[in-house]
Amino acid sequence: MTTVAKLNYRRKLAGLPLIRFNLLRLNPEDVQDLRDAYAAMYEISDLAIGDRRGYYALARGHGYDQDLCHDDSRTFLTWHRSYLYSFEKALNTALQWKRKDKELELTLPYWDWTQFNKSTHAANGLPKLLNDTSYKNQNGDTVENPLNRAKSLYRTLSQGLAGEEQYTQRFPAAFKHNINQLKDDVDRYMDNPNFVSFQDDFNFGAHGAIHVLVGGIDDSPLPDNNGDMWAVISAAYDPLFWLHHSMVDKVWFDWQTLHPDANIPPHVLQKVVYDGRVGKDLIDAETSLKYIYSENSVESAVAATGTTNTLPARSLSAAASHAKELSFGLVEGGFVRAQLDFLRLHPPKDSYEIRAYIDNPACNAGTGYDDDSYSGRLVLFGHGKCHGAPGHCNPAQALRDEYDIRPKHPLRYEHTRYTIDLTRGLRRYIGRKKSVEDLKIYLIVLDGKGKVVAPDSIKYDGCSLRTFAKQ
Repeated sequence: MTTVAKLNYRRKLAGLPLIRFNLLRLNPEDVQDLRDAYAAMYEISDLAIGDRRGYYALARGHGYDQDLCHDDSRTFLTWHRSYLYSFEKALNTALQWKRKDKELELTLPYWDWTQFNKSTHAANGLPKLLNDTSYKNQNGDTVENPLNRAKSLYRTLSQGLAGEEQYTQRFPAAFKHNINQLKDDVDRYMDNPNFVSFQDDFNFGAHGAIHVLVGGIDDSPLPDNNGDMWAVISAAYDPLFWLHHSMVDKVWFDWQTLHPDANIPPHVLQKVVYDGRVGKDLIDAETSLKYIYSENSVESAVAATGTTNTLPARSLSAAASHAKELSFGLVEGGFVRAQLDFLRLHPPKDSYEIRAYIDNPACNAGTGYDDDSYSGRLVLFGHGKCHGAPGHCNPAQALRDEYDIRPKHPLRYEHTRYTIDLTRGLRRYIGRKKSVEDLKIYLIVLDGKGKVVAPDSIKYDGCSLRTFAKQ
């Protein structure tokens, strides 16, 4: 099956935003990936406290011993969005390190604390995935659950604790009784179109309530007998912290969808937050940070994304053909749509047509649309000769930073997607078979006069084939 980490890697190759899922919609394989990633971060920190891939390196930024998050409550949402983004990338890097697999893009799920179900939640209201102290691994052995607790630098270095007392604790006795109120709080926040009051209400409302209710107070060796989530200085060492803040970020993400024209104060846009990111670059998560949220199952996202094979395009020898050969390996039938995506294609000044033929390396200008191998085309309506001064149409000359907040260059190719619909041609080629073993597609480029030109007349990084299953 396709895991979240593999799905998101395919989406990355296709130029699509990565997806963060509901913790309780994950498949068992995804839960294991998450556990292994957390455990890998702990292992890295045990080997080297300062390693940026490790758990301590991220957790200490919130409270002990760096206390970076509470210097300005006006940037609560942007600061934590950047903080969470850095953690998510470190989490994936740790999993890649442990698995020795670079083709992974694990995203951080969100814990929806407005929901409760007896089958998935413990009696205290927390998801069993987070509350259970242990679980059975693939070998049937009972092992410690890395999502339940973690070692804390605050406990070891500041409080001098050791043994079992160096691990985070939770005392969520009052949490379950507040779930309905939390849901009501979020519904109320969504109706507020003002960013400043939305942020303040959320920060000092549901967000803070989760920290206090989940942390709680009981038999703890910490100064106030509190659980770690209860205080800023210790909260980020609890593994649950990150899943809570993923939900916080999702609520903001959803609020932005409802209020797309909300005014963001200049101070929020200009303030540098965690890891040196500027507020203005954190507002549009889908465009700037390349992620979105989904409340659907992983399977539905796989169907919507499609199976994806991506590779750089290579030319056949000039003596043989002007075609580019794309070899995609095994492709299964039964899809509702098949498409060829061009990665980072630079919009051309002149107009061109790109035709796609299946298993026909001899295709040329005379190979028409009625040929059995024809599978689709892309017509590029050229921009025309540049009408500006030298450098006007060079995206490299239009980079923006915190000193220049003008809109990005209109020809920035990162934001334009080009696709050829291959559905009919590929269905015809596969026929009644369930799959084809080694699919080869050949591309030819024709100029405005219908003549075949060099393949490199169109600049792009590669191609991605996606097939979409029925939903």
